[in-house]
Amino acid sequence: MTRHPQEPYQSPHAQPWDSMETGQEPRKHSGLGIASFILAIFAGFTAFALVVTAGVLEASTPGGIDDESPVAIIIGLSLFAIIGVNLLGIALGVAGIFQPNRYRTFPVLGILFNLMLIMAFLLLVVIGLTIAV
Repeated sequence: MTRHPQEPYQSPHAQPWDSMETGQEPRKHSGLGIASFILAIFAGFTAFALVVTAGVLEASTPGGIDDESPVAIIIGLSLFAIIGVNLLGIALGVAGIFQPNRYRTFPVLGILFNLMLIMAFLLLVVIGLTIAV
């Protein structure tokens, strides 16, 4: 592989599919995938904070928290809103996977984390139902 001395240096280990060789722009991370990942992190921290808050309220209130109190209703509705955020994160992750010429790291991580949060929520519901019986 002989090159003209005036050509810019290129690594001898460069692959033919590198952006310099093919003339294409370099791949970037998917913006939708990053949004999916950030939503998963936000939803995870928020759900954890809500569950801890519910646990503290349950432990600190004599006889437990009333199921019809405004605080319990807000916490319950907030947990369902978190599930909506997780579903939005999954949709963004799937859209990010199908973007051409983009890395798929963040979309896959966003989908996995959002699915894990939904599974954790369902596990929490199942545990709550079995304890209540």
